[in-house]
Amino acid sequence: MSETKSVLALRDLASLLGRSPETIRKDLRRNPAAVPPRLRIEGTRLLRWRVADVDAWLAQRVEGLSHD
Repeated sequence: MSETKSVLALRDLASLLGRSPETIRKDLRRNPAAVPPRLRIEGTRLLRWRVADVDAWLAQRVEGLSHD
């Protein structure tokens, strides 16, 4: 299924953002706006993110910086 290739695990997101997995976990609890919206898989506690959501979240932040 090609859809699974468009999903990131915690360590993948951490690597992409240049942050530690522990920091991302903390941000999910304390400051959810500091991380891309996560994919919730019913019946699991897996931390996963869709690549499309991460790309959109990053693009929104870059655009916000360029309007200074």
